[in-house]
Amino acid sequence: MPTPNPGEAHGHPVTVADAAPSSIRWLPVLVLALGAFCAGTDNYLVAGVLAPMAADLRVSVAGAGLFVTGYSLAYALAAPVVVTVLRVRSPRHLLLAAIALFAVVNLLAAVAWSPWVMAVARIAAGCVAGIYVPLAAAAAAGMATADRRGRALAVILGGISIATVAGVPLGVWVAGLSSWRMAFVAVAAVALITTVGVALTVPAGDTTPVVSLRQRLAPLRHPPVWLGLAVTISGMTAGLMVFTYVGPIYAEVPAVGADYVGALIMAHGVGAIFGLWGGSVLVDRFGARPVLLGSLTIFTANLAWQPIAAHTLASTLAFVTIWGVVGWAFLPAQQHSMIADAAPEQAPMLLSLNGSALYLGAALGSAIGGAVIAVFGADRLWMFATGFGAIAVALSLVRHKQFRSVDRQLSHAVADR
Repeated sequence: MPTPNPGEAHGHPVTVADAAPSSIRWLPVLVLALGAFCAGTDNYLVAGVLAPMAADLRVSVAGAGLFVTGYSLAYALAAPVVVTVLRVRSPRHLLLAAIALFAVVNLLAAVAWSPWVMAVARIAAGCVAGIYVPLAAAAAAGMATADRRGRALAVILGGISIATVAGVPLGVWVAGLSSWRMAFVAVAAVALITTVGVALTVPAGDTTPVVSLRQRLAPLRHPPVWLGLAVTISGMTAGLMVFTYVGPIYAEVPAVGADYVGALIMAHGVGAIFGLWGGSVLVDRFGARPVLLGSLTIFTANLAWQPIAAHTLASTLAFVTIWGVVGWAFLPAQQHSMIADAAPEQAPMLLSLNGSALYLGAALGSAIGGAVIAVFGADRLWMFATGFGAIAVALSLVRHKQFRSVDRQLSHAVADR
């Protein structure tokens, strides 16, 4: 499954008065996307270097998987609270602080001398990434007119999806040349470049109103909202349960082996790019709900096929590619589904909650996956992942039925009038 879409999360819409009509200020948008690329790479990087990291820090593979859990939980839970507590009215200042601190905490991860130091570094990285990415998306949208905002947001999301294609394999390659620590140094270096770029190219923009934590959580009072978030959490749990442990799963498979783990991650990323584009097109043509149900159903069926696919390298590549396509097609469909029936002013809050749900699912996936490996072994992981995928499908069907019931009630009310 994908990493979260930034959207206009955490309720920080940014407007820039000097955006040219029907245009996007591409240089600052690309700089912001470079920071999103860092966040995406940092999120997935651990999956590519899990085994050597675990050996060096003297923890089990399942224990090292908890570093992903810490990052994801911090992104999901800590970042919205931090933004609220800081009450910063200038998003640009917070953007600069977040990406600069992101570089620092990745350097800390690179020199981590114990599992506890690494845990602190990963939690801090998740927190600042959770602040930076949604603010970067909002700033990019603010530098474009209404008819180009979707493209600006797609560029930021593209930074994250490209990380699954190039960033993670690049990190694995750097780690192979020297050590896994140099992969974190490389992420920190790109974050420093982004910091300079943001300082030089991103305009200040307007100040934004402070949104309280109570306002951010207000949509949770409505059952369709928390049902939708439950779909996101269960789907992400299924996906990250497998992705976090791609290395340990396939390093021991005779048909694949450790040498091809980087290729599997890249194939997943290529599928992700096609899935993101194709999912958006299908949502525009057929609506969010059928695309959401279709992608989740195929995703779950594909997870069930994993042990059979592992018999050959070709079928394994097909498995991870299909997984990337349907996993990322899920993202635009779920976003549209979350805001389709909401008032326009509620959309930023709903996207913020959905972003947190994505990372909460990632945290649960890595944690539960580690527990499954410790108790049952990596070859049983697909069973639990398929189960969570099936839960996501069932919850989506329940939510869809609930929406249809509401639509019928509205139709009858209009007819009575």
